[in-house]
Amino acid sequence: MATIHPWLDKHPINQDSKYLIIGTHPPMPYCGKLEYFYGNMSEFWRFLQQVYTNEKIYNNGCPNKIDIISFFNKYSISITDIVEETDGKPFSVDSDMVITKLNTKLKEWLSKSQVNTIYLTSAGGSKSALSLFKKWLKTNYKGTKTIPNHKKWIEDGLKIKIEEREYLIEILYSPSPLARLGIQGAEPFKNWSKENNNKSTDDFRIYWYKKKLPKSK
Repeated sequence: MATIHPWLDKHPINQDSKYLIIGTHPPMPYCGKLEYFYGNMSEFWRFLQQVYTNEKIYNNGCPNKIDIISFFNKYSISITDIVEETDGKPFSVDSDMVITKLNTKLKEWLSKSQVNTIYLTSAGGSKSALSLFKKWLKTNYKGTKTIPNHKKWIEDGLKIKIEEREYLIEILYSPSPLARLGIQGAEPFKNWSKENNNKSTDDFRIYWYKKKLPKSK
């Protein structure tokens, strides 16, 4: 029996949102206390709390959905996942995920929103948010130009045109602990490390999120 994304329909893109964060799909079976996107380990929310230090996101190691949604509304941000359905088999990492349906609501949600910047939370591998977003684009928008290798544009982002609207595509390095090894080989991390010798990949991700996400208010 297929597994339907547990909260995709519960949290559509806000029509007033200018920024959209796109992930893949929560691990299944889901074991997190936070019944929301990136709640299985909550690392994403831990990083965001260090980016937006004056906001209420990750309080005492316990992110709260109401607080997160309030934060998103303040900054005109929405979040969703690119995968709507998997084959029902358990998986803990994206590479083991068997996808049976990509997000069928995303096209309509985007068209009704004010989104102009899309953040993809992983870029390496055939089942990353970026790879699946490319597949989704090809399926839903015939004739849209192919997105080139992200290594060519990751520093400055990439502007693409979908029908009559222009979007800025940005990569947010995955918050997963497993992503640390891949980040160490990334050119932006190597360049950053030259001036930050004693800092970690976690420090780099916080730096990167500060650079890419909307500025603190």
